[in-house]
Amino acid sequence: MTTNEIKKALYREKPMAIMTDDGVSGTRGASAITIVTYHAKFSVGSIDFCVPAHEMGANHFGKQQPAHLLIRWIEESRFKSS
Repeated sequence: MTTNEIKKALYREKPMAIMTDDGVSGTRGASAITIVTYHAKFSVGSIDFCVPAHEMGANHFGKQQPAHLLIRWIEESRFKSS
């Protein structure tokens, strides 16, 4: 599935993305960027979003977010079809 197909499915179905603790979250790279991972399931599969904490701004996201609002941070390599 392409990124555009994933985006269309997320906008059409509007699933909720749930914050996960899957070992991907945490600090990454030499600059020690804190990453928060969200996971969403929809009709054709599931996808992860890896959001850098510094891009969340002052209003940190909650434990659940509408997945279509996280499209900017899609991790296409972590898409799993059902």
